[in-house]
Amino acid sequence: MKTVEVLSKKKEVRLHLFLWVILAYINYVHLDFKAPYFISFTDFSLFNNTSVIVFISTFYFHYLCVMPRVIRNFNGKTAFLGWIASYLIFTGIRAFVEQLLTVWIWDMQNYYEGTPAWFYMIDNFFYSLFSIGIATITYIVIYLIRSLQLNQIIQQEKNEAELRFLNSQINPHFVFNTLNNIYYLVYQKSEQALPAIDKMSQLMRYMTYETSENNIELQKEINYIKDFIDLEKMRIAGDVYLKLDIQINNPNLLIPPLLLLPFIENGFKHGVLTDATHPFTIQITQIDNTLELYTQNKCNSYNKDETSGVGLSNIQKRLALQFANKHSLIIKEEENIFTCKLTIKL
Repeated sequence: MKTVEVLSKKKEVRLHLFLWVILAYINYVHLDFKAPYFISFTDFSLFNNTSVIVFISTFYFHYLCVMPRVIRNFNGKTAFLGWIASYLIFTGIRAFVEQLLTVWIWDMQNYYEGTPAWFYMIDNFFYSLFSIGIATITYIVIYLIRSLQLNQIIQQEKNEAELRFLNSQINPHFVFNTLNNIYYLVYQKSEQALPAIDKMSQLMRYMTYETSENNIELQKEINYIKDFIDLEKMRIAGDVYLKLDIQINNPNLLIPPLLLLPFIENGFKHGVLTDATHPFTIQITQIDNTLELYTQNKCNSYNKDETSGVGLSNIQKRLALQFANKHSLIIKEEENIFTCKLTIKL
């Protein structure tokens, strides 16, 4: 699974820089088809520049001080008081910069002397909306991005925990079936009992050291399947009719361990392997990033137990978690013939 990352502070700063570039362009640059390069710079006047200072100051007051409190304890009262605070900050900074500081340095002020206080407050109400609004929208967008990413991480951790649980069920399920097979060989005093135990030890070594990895090479999974088939054939009396066709272009292609085995194990456990007219067919094909498994076997209606659904049920859940929207699985049973076709985009 691809790891989800939360929007970092560094990326947040980059988004802010991008925002300021756009706002600076809107404020200082405009298209002019008569000008060189079709753009011209406008209005570098004193009070246009001071308005930028007031805008940025109010923006970050609202972004850093007001919005975190509003989001943390959202209600109408908190949002209204936060807006009032930012409005007063905007008005106060603007009055200090444009009515006091500019008079002291340049002997210029933005509003005429004698401007009524009520007019000044109402006029700044409308000017403050842009700064406060942009800060609110920016904060909400970044907050939503982080919230979505955190939800994805929580879901990913949940999926990984479920996947570990499903994998932990597959191993005991396989061991249980294999021990039953070896028990049968020992009970029959078969010469195949000792080779079967040796083969099982090899498989257990694979399961111990390889299946702990998230992915393994496709060739290792295929070798494991071949060993499993050899072990299963030992317990069957008489001739075993099985067709194994493997065509892979890239044996080093990575896949989750024990991805294909449950389908093959299901065929041995619930299929008829001694019918020459209906051999157990296994086809594994890999072209580029597409992996396909096809199995077909005649059903053995007498070989059912309470745990018969564990293997396929688990693999279906694993596929949904690991290859959501990247796989198709067709399972059907017609006229006592069980067919399975799995296609995965790796």
